[in-house]
This record gives sequence, C-alpha cells and structure tokens, in this order.
Amino acid sequence: MLHLSGLVMMAGTTVVDYSVFKTFWKQIDQGNSNPAGLMESTSNSSRLIGIGAALLVLTGIGMMAITHGVFGEQLWFRIKFGLVIILILNGILTGRRQGTKLRNAVANSGAILIAEAFVLRERLNRFFLLQLCLFLLIVFLSVFKFN
Repeated sequence: MLHLSGLVMMAGTTVVDYSVFKTFWKQIDQGNSNPAGLMESTSNSSRLIGIGAALLVLTGIGMMAITHGVFGEQLWFRIKFGLVIILILNGILTGRRQGTKLRNAVANSGAILIAEAFVLRERLNRFFLLQLCLFLLIVFLSVFKFN
C-alpha cells in the first residue's frame, strides 16, 4: 500500500503540475502579462514528488527483501525498474531545471520573453508528456506482469 501511495503521490503531483503549466500558458496566450501566481503554486511540488519517489524506492526495496528478490529475476520487473530510474532522473535533470528557469524568468521580468517562452514551453511540454507516459508504462507493467 505504501508503494502504491508513493507512485500515486508522484503521478498525481505531476498531473497537477502539468495542469498548472497548461493554465499558465493559456493565461500568457490570452494576454495576461503577469500569471506569476500560478508558478508559485508549483513551488512545493518537487518536494512532494521527492517524498513520493523516496517512498516508492524504499518500499520497493522492502518488498524485494520480503520476497527474497523473486521479482528481480523477471523481465517485466527489470523493465519497470529501469523506467522508474529514467522517471526519477528525468524529473531531476530536466523537469526541475526547466521549471526553475521558467519560475526565474517570470519572477525576474514579471512577463516572460517570447523567444525564451517558446523554448521553455516546448521543453516542459515534452517533459510532462514523457513523465506521464513513463507513469502509464510503469502501471501497465505492474498490472500485466509477463516473463
């Protein structure tokens, strides 16, 4: 149950961040020059995702210890494990970096420059879509275990 709670915490927070991201860009497209309040709402999300990731990893290690590593030899688990590592690294290396750039750009200028905005928008859109696809694959592998 704790393992699933960690996954749900990570995925849920990612969905909320993606929704805020889409709302932020909708405000920009409609001419709202200062939707900075939306960016502030995601400032604590990386902490929640980190807690979810830690819970996911620690409980996963605990389950492997309890089952004496039975799942570790199965192909579906190895693929799932690799996807979880990619998910966490992508969040740390791409998501956090691009989110920080966006928050800094909004905080420093009040409004974001068009050229900078387009690049950040595309990168963050790809990041969120990749994260959500990774979550979907992880859940799929967890439900439909194969050898």
